[in-house]
Amino acid sequence: MTIPLRSALALILAGSALAHAEVSYQFAPKFLTPPAGMETIGNGHGEIQVDSAGKIYVSVEGQKEGGLQVYSPEGKFLTHLDVPGTLHGFSIRKSAAGEFIYASVLGQQKVIKATLDGKVVLEIPRESFPAEIADPVSVTLKDGLVVRGSKPTDAGDSLAITLPTGDVRKVAKSEIARKGTATLKEGAKVEGINPEKDAEGVTLTVGGKARRIAFADMAQKDGKPAYAEGSSETRGGLKLTSTDAAPNGDIYVVDGYGTSWIFVFDSNGKFKKQFGGPGEPFKLANCHKVHIDTRFEPARVFLCDRGNKRLMHATLAGEPLGVIATGLRGPSSASFHGELVCIAEIGGCVSVWDKEGKQVATLGNNTTAGQSNTPRVPPADWREDVVTSPHGITFDAKGNILETEWNQFGRVLRWNRK
Repeated sequence: MTIPLRSALALILAGSALAHAEVSYQFAPKFLTPPAGMETIGNGHGEIQVDSAGKIYVSVEGQKEGGLQVYSPEGKFLTHLDVPGTLHGFSIRKSAAGEFIYASVLGQQKVIKATLDGKVVLEIPRESFPAEIADPVSVTLKDGLVVRGSKPTDAGDSLAITLPTGDVRKVAKSEIARKGTATLKEGAKVEGINPEKDAEGVTLTVGGKARRIAFADMAQKDGKPAYAEGSSETRGGLKLTSTDAAPNGDIYVVDGYGTSWIFVFDSNGKFKKQFGGPGEPFKLANCHKVHIDTRFEPARVFLCDRGNKRLMHATLAGEPLGVIATGLRGPSSASFHGELVCIAEIGGCVSVWDKEGKQVATLGNNTTAGQSNTPRVPPADWREDVVTSPHGITFDAKGNILETEWNQFGRVLRWNRK
């Protein structure tokens, strides 16, 4: 039997609508039981993952027992893992060698690979990252010259800086300028060097010229002029927020609170390359989490570009593949199941998207002012089936969604696939 084209298209569209209608979830209240003696799980600011046996792993901060809590598939607390307490974004990957946790340790500027019982089998320290990002320094001299480099080393009365050329330059500490910053009444800030203060105001060198700013023209802070002084020397460092592993064992790490560079290491922790960052062609901003998207062959790198409120794909080699979606409410994490991806949006919702980049579900939507993108919403203000600040997310093997929040009390929510 031949079906007319118009009828065929109608059937296809109806089938597509039906497929999307089947992507639905039911909230599962209070499925997780915190550790004994605790009303909530404790300060949450990281990730949630499920291993191949269905056990649930949640990162917590500031607990002496360790940075990961482990729960049964039913949500019963099992144990703590003795891993660093500032462990942030992590993934669990299974390979021929076993099942491992790959994690960024935010407070220690390093990456670890650990067994499911918390034994660290690989560590990638700060020194393994490119020095210009891991250990940068900038100083402004009194004559206005700016010296930028890396690996600053105290050399007595001078500071040794490794220049981008590889040469080492010693800068006399006596020649490093002081910096002054004044906030004017209208809110504008004026920064300069070589400040000269008197009872009425300060003179700064701005762009090579002297500029006089009266204290009376400055904003007031605690009854005093909004003015601060300090050394012009500035140092940076890594702010690693997530880690994942590709099918070939390569490890992908993002400097998600810093420069948004993505670093690639081999399975032994040897640096291979970097890509992304704030410049072209990616122009990333607060790229908070990176994930390996195995829905495609070959696998892709999935970028939660939180500052730009968008999702992106890149090849495993670091070439941009394009924008998946824009206009999200601060995508902070992702997880994959079948052809779907779920997103933790720190601005107050969980979303689900298909492989073609079409949104097919929204969960836990919070539109109450002051209840999203903040860790300070107390349990008394929590509402069932309404999120606060989604920060980590995962599917389990059945396609159920578990979400953990940026919350100083700690909160995990679950939606079961219908």
